[in-house]
Amino acid sequence: MRVTRPRAFIALLMVTPIAIGAITVARQNAAAPAFDVVSVRINESNERPRSRVNAVPQTGRLTLTGMTVQELIQSAHSVQSFELIANGSAVLKQRVDVVAKAAGPATVAEMQRMLQPMLEQRFKLATHREMREMDALLMVRTGERLGPKIKASTLDCRGLGTTTIFAMNVATPQAPKDQPCGFMPADGPGRIIANGIEMATLAGNLAVSLGRPVLDTTRLDGRYDVDLTYTPEAFTAAGLARRGATAFPGVDPNGPPLATALADQLGVKLESRRAPVSVLVIDRLESLIPD
Repeated sequence: MRVTRPRAFIALLMVTPIAIGAITVARQNAAAPAFDVVSVRINESNERPRSRVNAVPQTGRLTLTGMTVQELIQSAHSVQSFELIANGSAVLKQRVDVVAKAAGPATVAEMQRMLQPMLEQRFKLATHREMREMDALLMVRTGERLGPKIKASTLDCRGLGTTTIFAMNVATPQAPKDQPCGFMPADGPGRIIANGIEMATLAGNLAVSLGRPVLDTTRLDGRYDVDLTYTPEAFTAAGLARRGATAFPGVDPNGPPLATALADQLGVKLESRRAPVSVLVIDRLESLIPD
Protein backbone atom coordinates (compact mmCIF):
# COMPACT_ATOMS: atom_id res chain seq x y z
CA MET A 1 0.00 0.00 0.00
CA ARG A 2 1.41 3.37 -1.04
CA VAL A 3 1.21 6.20 1.45
CA THR A 4 0.71 9.65 -0.05
CA ARG A 5 2.10 12.43 2.13
CA PRO A 6 0.75 15.97 1.93
CA ARG A 7 2.99 18.49 0.18
CA ALA A 8 3.19 20.55 3.38
CA PHE A 9 4.62 17.54 5.22
CA ILE A 10 7.22 16.95 2.47
CA ALA A 11 8.19 20.62 2.57
CA LEU A 12 8.64 20.41 6.34
CA LEU A 13 11.04 17.50 5.96
CA MET A 14 13.19 19.66 3.68
CA VAL A 15 13.59 22.34 6.33
CA THR A 16 16.93 22.04 8.14
CA PRO A 17 17.16 22.01 11.99
CA ILE A 18 18.83 25.43 11.82
CA ALA A 19 15.94 26.83 9.84
CA ILE A 20 13.45 25.32 12.28
CA GLY A 21 15.38 26.93 15.14
CA ALA A 22 15.31 30.28 13.36
CA ILE A 23 11.57 29.99 12.86
CA THR A 24 11.09 29.18 16.54
CA VAL A 25 13.19 32.15 17.65
CA ALA A 26 11.36 34.46 15.26
CA ARG A 27 8.01 33.34 16.65
CA GLN A 28 9.22 33.81 20.23
CA ASN A 29 10.47 37.31 19.45
CA ALA A 30 7.24 38.18 17.70
CA ALA A 31 5.25 37.07 20.72
CA ALA A 32 7.55 38.69 23.29
CA PRO A 33 6.03 41.74 24.99
CA ALA A 34 7.72 44.99 24.07
CA PHE A 35 7.51 48.65 24.97
CA ASP A 36 5.28 50.79 22.77
CA VAL A 37 7.64 53.78 22.92
CA VAL A 38 11.34 53.76 23.84
CA SER A 39 14.01 56.45 24.08
CA VAL A 40 17.62 55.42 24.76
CA ARG A 41 20.41 57.99 24.99
CA ILE A 42 24.04 57.95 26.07
CA ASN A 43 24.53 59.43 29.55
CA GLU A 44 27.56 61.71 29.40
CA SER A 45 27.42 62.68 33.08
CA ASN A 46 30.07 61.39 35.47
CA GLU A 47 27.61 61.48 38.37
CA ARG A 48 25.98 58.27 39.52
CA PRO A 49 22.32 59.04 40.33
CA ARG A 50 20.74 57.73 43.52
CA SER A 51 17.44 56.63 42.03
CA ARG A 52 18.33 54.64 38.94
CA VAL A 53 15.08 52.73 38.39
CA ASN A 54 11.62 54.24 38.45
CA ALA A 55 8.82 51.88 37.42
CA VAL A 56 5.15 52.89 37.44
CA PRO A 57 3.01 49.78 36.83
CA GLN A 58 -0.23 51.78 36.63
CA THR A 59 0.98 53.58 33.49
CA GLY A 60 3.53 51.06 32.21
CA ARG A 61 6.29 53.69 32.33
CA LEU A 62 9.89 52.79 33.10
CA THR A 63 12.76 55.24 33.59
CA LEU A 64 16.36 54.05 33.97
CA THR A 65 19.07 56.60 34.65
CA GLY A 66 22.82 56.19 34.24
CA MET A 67 22.80 52.41 33.94
CA THR A 68 25.55 50.68 32.00
CA VAL A 69 24.61 48.55 29.03
CA GLN A 70 25.98 45.56 30.94
CA GLU A 71 23.65 46.30 33.85
CA LEU A 72 20.74 46.54 31.41
CA ILE A 73 21.60 43.13 29.98
CA GLN A 74 21.95 41.62 33.43
CA SER A 75 18.60 43.09 34.49
CA ALA A 76 16.80 42.02 31.32
CA HIS A 77 17.98 38.43 31.67
CA SER A 78 18.11 38.20 35.49
CA VAL A 79 21.80 37.33 35.79
CA GLN A 80 24.66 38.58 37.92
CA SER A 81 27.99 39.81 36.52
CA PHE A 82 29.65 36.42 37.12
CA GLU A 83 26.79 34.72 35.24
CA LEU A 84 27.37 36.86 32.14
CA ILE A 85 29.97 35.79 29.59
CA ALA A 86 30.71 39.08 27.84
CA ASN A 87 32.67 39.75 24.66
CA GLY A 88 34.81 42.55 26.09
CA SER A 89 33.01 45.19 24.06
CA ALA A 90 33.46 48.80 25.17
CA VAL A 91 29.71 49.20 24.64
CA LEU A 92 29.10 47.26 27.86
CA LYS A 93 30.59 50.11 29.91
CA GLN A 94 28.56 52.87 28.30
CA ARG A 95 26.01 54.51 30.59
CA VAL A 96 22.60 55.18 29.13
CA ASP A 97 19.29 56.76 30.09
CA VAL A 98 16.16 54.89 29.11
CA VAL A 99 12.59 56.18 29.09
CA ALA A 100 10.10 53.55 27.98
CA LYS A 101 6.33 53.27 27.92
CA ALA A 102 4.24 50.15 27.49
CA ALA A 103 0.97 50.23 25.58
CA GLY A 104 -0.89 50.04 28.90
CA PRO A 105 -0.43 49.07 32.55
CA ALA A 106 2.41 46.59 33.08
CA THR A 107 3.93 44.92 36.12
CA VAL A 108 7.54 45.57 37.07
CA ALA A 109 8.37 41.98 36.07
CA GLU A 110 6.83 42.56 32.63
CA MET A 111 8.74 45.81 32.13
CA GLN A 112 11.94 44.07 33.18
CA ARG A 113 11.39 41.41 30.47
CA MET A 114 10.54 44.12 27.92
CA LEU A 115 14.16 45.22 28.13
CA GLN A 116 15.12 42.12 26.12
CA PRO A 117 13.54 43.14 22.78
CA MET A 118 14.65 46.72 23.44
CA LEU A 119 18.28 45.59 23.69
CA GLU A 120 17.90 43.43 20.58
CA GLN A 121 16.54 46.37 18.59
CA ARG A 122 18.74 49.20 19.85
CA PHE A 123 22.02 47.32 20.43
CA LYS A 124 21.58 44.32 18.09
CA LEU A 125 22.14 42.12 21.13
CA ALA A 126 22.24 38.39 20.49
CA THR A 127 22.75 35.88 23.30
CA HIS A 128 22.41 32.23 24.17
CA ARG A 129 22.27 30.22 27.39
CA GLU A 130 24.57 27.41 28.42
CA MET A 131 25.58 25.56 31.57
CA ARG A 132 29.06 26.02 33.00
CA GLU A 133 30.53 24.49 36.11
CA MET A 134 31.89 27.02 38.59
CA ASP A 135 32.38 27.66 42.30
CA ALA A 136 28.96 28.39 43.74
CA LEU A 137 27.05 28.56 47.00
CA LEU A 138 23.96 26.40 47.44
CA MET A 139 21.26 27.80 49.70
CA VAL A 140 19.71 24.89 51.60
CA ARG A 141 17.43 24.53 54.61
CA THR A 142 18.93 23.69 57.99
CA GLY A 143 15.84 21.77 59.11
CA GLU A 144 12.10 21.38 58.71
CA ARG A 145 11.23 24.68 60.36
CA LEU A 146 12.01 28.12 59.05
CA GLY A 147 13.59 30.75 61.28
CA PRO A 148 11.75 33.51 63.16
CA LYS A 149 12.71 36.24 60.67
CA ILE A 150 11.07 34.74 57.60
CA LYS A 151 7.42 33.94 56.94
CA ALA A 152 5.13 33.17 54.04
CA SER A 153 3.90 36.47 52.62
CA THR A 154 0.22 37.36 52.53
CA LEU A 155 0.83 40.08 49.93
CA ASP A 156 0.17 39.63 46.23
CA CYS A 157 3.60 40.43 44.81
CA ARG A 158 3.45 38.38 41.61
CA GLY A 159 4.32 41.42 39.49
CA LEU A 160 7.60 42.03 41.31
CA GLY A 161 10.84 42.02 39.35
CA THR A 162 13.30 39.17 39.77
CA THR A 163 16.54 41.07 40.44
CA THR A 164 17.31 43.32 43.39
CA ILE A 165 17.04 46.65 41.57
CA PHE A 166 13.76 45.60 39.94
CA ALA A 167 12.39 44.37 43.26
CA MET A 168 12.80 47.60 45.17
CA ASN A 169 9.98 48.98 47.29
CA VAL A 170 7.07 48.62 44.85
CA ALA A 171 3.49 49.46 45.82
CA THR A 172 0.67 47.52 44.14
CA PRO A 173 -3.12 47.51 44.60
CA GLN A 174 -2.69 44.41 46.78
CA ALA A 175 0.38 45.80 48.58
CA PRO A 176 -0.25 49.33 49.86
CA LYS A 177 2.37 52.04 50.26
CA ASP A 178 2.88 51.31 53.95
CA GLN A 179 3.59 47.64 53.18
CA PRO A 180 4.97 47.44 49.63
CA CYS A 181 6.47 44.48 47.82
CA GLY A 182 10.20 44.03 47.37
CA PHE A 183 13.33 45.16 49.19
CA MET A 184 13.01 48.03 51.65
CA PRO A 185 15.67 50.68 52.31
CA ALA A 186 17.93 49.43 55.10
CA ASP A 187 19.43 51.53 57.89
CA GLY A 188 22.93 50.31 57.09
CA PRO A 189 24.96 47.43 55.64
CA GLY A 190 24.08 43.98 56.93
CA ARG A 191 20.31 44.38 56.83
CA ILE A 192 17.94 42.77 54.33
CA ILE A 193 14.27 43.67 54.66
CA ALA A 194 11.89 42.51 51.95
CA ASN A 195 8.24 41.65 51.39
CA GLY A 196 6.83 39.09 48.99
CA ILE A 197 10.09 37.96 47.39
CA GLU A 198 10.90 34.52 46.03
CA MET A 199 13.79 32.59 47.55
CA ALA A 200 15.64 32.78 44.22
CA THR A 201 15.48 36.59 44.44
CA LEU A 202 16.93 36.45 47.96
CA ALA A 203 19.71 34.17 46.65
CA GLY A 204 20.47 36.70 43.92
CA ASN A 205 20.64 39.50 46.48
CA LEU A 206 23.14 37.54 48.58
CA ALA A 207 25.19 36.74 45.48
CA VAL A 208 25.84 40.44 44.87
CA SER A 209 27.62 40.90 48.20
CA LEU A 210 29.30 37.48 48.22
CA GLY A 211 30.62 37.76 44.66
CA ARG A 212 29.66 34.19 43.78
CA PRO A 213 26.58 32.53 42.31
CA VAL A 214 24.08 31.58 45.01
CA LEU A 215 21.70 28.83 43.86
CA ASP A 216 18.39 28.38 45.66
CA THR A 217 17.92 24.68 46.49
CA THR A 218 15.56 25.17 49.46
CA ARG A 219 12.53 23.96 47.47
CA LEU A 220 10.54 26.71 49.15
CA ASP A 221 7.87 27.78 46.68
CA GLY A 222 5.82 30.93 46.95
CA ARG A 223 6.86 34.32 48.31
CA TYR A 224 8.25 35.33 51.68
CA ASP A 225 8.71 38.32 53.97
CA VAL A 226 12.30 38.54 55.25
CA ASP A 227 14.05 40.61 57.92
CA LEU A 228 17.69 39.57 58.18
CA THR A 229 20.31 41.35 60.31
CA TYR A 230 24.00 40.46 60.33
CA THR A 231 27.40 42.14 60.59
CA PRO A 232 29.54 42.16 57.43
CA GLU A 233 33.15 41.19 58.04
CA ALA A 234 34.42 44.72 57.31
CA PHE A 235 32.19 46.15 60.05
CA THR A 236 32.99 43.64 62.81
CA ALA A 237 35.00 44.79 65.82
CA ALA A 238 38.02 42.91 64.48
CA GLY A 239 37.59 44.34 60.98
CA LEU A 240 37.27 47.89 62.28
CA ALA A 241 40.34 47.45 64.50
CA ARG A 242 42.44 46.29 61.55
CA ARG A 243 41.53 49.42 59.60
CA GLY A 244 41.57 51.77 62.57
CA ALA A 245 37.96 52.71 61.75
CA THR A 246 34.98 53.48 63.93
CA ALA A 247 31.68 51.65 64.07
CA PHE A 248 29.20 52.35 61.28
CA PRO A 249 25.89 53.84 62.51
CA GLY A 250 23.20 51.19 62.79
CA VAL A 251 25.63 48.25 62.56
CA ASP A 252 26.51 46.19 65.65
CA PRO A 253 30.27 45.38 65.52
CA ASN A 254 29.58 42.37 67.72
CA GLY A 255 26.60 41.13 65.73
CA PRO A 256 26.39 37.69 64.08
CA PRO A 257 28.19 36.94 60.81
CA LEU A 258 26.08 36.19 57.75
CA ALA A 259 26.30 32.41 58.09
CA THR A 260 25.07 32.49 61.70
CA ALA A 261 22.32 34.99 60.91
CA LEU A 262 21.04 32.93 57.97
CA ALA A 263 20.85 29.80 60.10
CA ASP A 264 19.38 31.37 63.25
CA GLN A 265 17.04 33.92 61.67
CA LEU A 266 15.96 32.28 58.40
CA GLY A 267 16.71 28.60 58.89
CA VAL A 268 18.93 28.31 55.80
CA LYS A 269 22.63 27.93 55.16
CA LEU A 270 25.08 28.29 52.26
CA GLU A 271 27.14 25.29 51.14
CA SER A 272 30.19 25.87 48.95
CA ARG A 273 30.71 23.49 46.03
CA ARG A 274 31.32 23.21 42.31
CA ALA A 275 28.01 23.23 40.49
CA PRO A 276 26.60 23.74 36.99
CA VAL A 277 25.39 27.32 36.63
CA SER A 278 23.25 28.71 33.84
CA VAL A 279 25.17 31.57 32.21
CA LEU A 280 24.24 34.06 29.50
CA VAL A 281 26.72 34.28 26.64
CA ILE A 282 26.83 37.42 24.50
CA ASP A 283 27.21 36.51 20.83
CA ARG A 284 26.78 40.00 19.37
CA LEU A 285 26.58 43.56 20.71
CA GLU A 286 26.76 46.75 18.67
CA SER A 287 26.77 50.46 19.44
CA LEU A 288 23.51 52.14 20.28
CA ILE A 289 21.19 52.87 17.39
CA PRO A 290 20.15 56.50 18.09
CA ASP A 291 16.54 57.57 18.64
